[in-house]
Amino acid sequence: METRLEIRLHEPNPLFTRWLERWLHEAEQHDRKSQHKLRQALQALRNYPLPLYSGRECAVLRGFGPTLCQLIDDELRQFRALEKQSALPALVATPTPHNSSQYEEQVQQVVKVVRKQKQKQRQEQQQMKKPKKLTKRAQQELAAAEERERIVHMDAGSYRIVLLVDTQETSGKNKRVLDQTRGYLQSLGVEHEVRRLTVGDFLWIACDGAGNELVLPYIVERKRMDDLASSIRDGRFHEQKHRLRQCGIAHIIYLIEDYGDNEQLGLPLDSLQQALANARIQSDGIQVVRCDNHYRSMCYLAGVSGVLQQLYLHAGRSLYSVDKSALEAVTGGQVGLLKFRALYEDSARNAQLTVREVFVQQLLQLHSLSLDRALAIVERYPTPRLLLDAYADCGSEAEARQLLATLGCGPLQRPLGDKLSQCIYEFYANEFQ
Repeated sequence: METRLEIRLHEPNPLFTRWLERWLHEAEQHDRKSQHKLRQALQALRNYPLPLYSGRECAVLRGFGPTLCQLIDDELRQFRALEKQSALPALVATPTPHNSSQYEEQVQQVVKVVRKQKQKQRQEQQQMKKPKKLTKRAQQELAAAEERERIVHMDAGSYRIVLLVDTQETSGKNKRVLDQTRGYLQSLGVEHEVRRLTVGDFLWIACDGAGNELVLPYIVERKRMDDLASSIRDGRFHEQKHRLRQCGIAHIIYLIEDYGDNEQLGLPLDSLQQALANARIQSDGIQVVRCDNHYRSMCYLAGVSGVLQQLYLHAGRSLYSVDKSALEAVTGGQVGLLKFRALYEDSARNAQLTVREVFVQQLLQLHSLSLDRALAIVERYPTPRLLLDAYADCGSEAEARQLLATLGCGPLQRPLGDKLSQCIYEFYANEFQ
């Protein structure tokens, strides 16, 4: 059985620890906000097992921002100058010759023990070595990874273009109205399939005889005017727009249907039209199409299907699979497209997200914080930890509240504003009890 041995210095950084204890005591006496950050830094320093030689090296520990590291360096310079003048014994974390030699002896002893253990483990492994049988889940994950890496080629004329319809468009509370989608598409002669889509309501794929599927670079998000108003009120509009822009499909179409006379929508009609105009102007690759009713929307989809037939099938273009970085790369009549399975997995709501993506989605939940404003904040501070550190480095609470006020947002680089800056500070800086 494998055993791990550790050698820990009793107090690797005594001088830095004393300084932090003194500063923390002063902050607590004057009830300063910095006491929380100092307490966090002191705990991290006590838990760190290795000696540190400067404030700059302390930056690897939690709670040590640029201001605190610089303060330690300044204190260290004063201490060394005083040490030279008064010939005081050194308390810096530099190991003494006696401690260094003792530490080296301990390390050599550990090396001998570890070598013996490894030799014993090798002997046991040689005796008990047997090929492990993969579990069914591991086999499935391995097969999925191999399938994701496999390159798909579709020669010109060997594939067909199919419109995929999300299941939410063909089922629901008002099933009679939603079933009209399939009926209209069938009457218009559009080849389509109903599937569950993790992003968007309609998209087009190229299918070959071997079952391979590549996604054409067009996706449609259909919204009725009353649904648009509801999504703006509860924040789904910005969240959906962010997911559409992140999915990797170049051309995003918002298909907007009128709701009767567009009365009693829950929001003023001017506000809805302004939201659509902002989506079209501020976001590259987003197109907004207005239709009178559901039938006109299906006629528009049928028209797009016909255009894609002309662009790909009749133009004799060959297709091959690529990742997001090389989407729609045209080389010699060949077009690089994303696999449908890759789009489905990467766009799922429960897919593994980066801290940056989660931070954007978190910011979008705040009132009046649009996607462009959230992206501008994340561009300056990619994680909440960096934003909190920036707040901690401010000289006063008033300065922290105005930290984001002048941040430029969107194509016009308009400032975020005092109100939103204070709202974000109150949300992240307050400690939840």
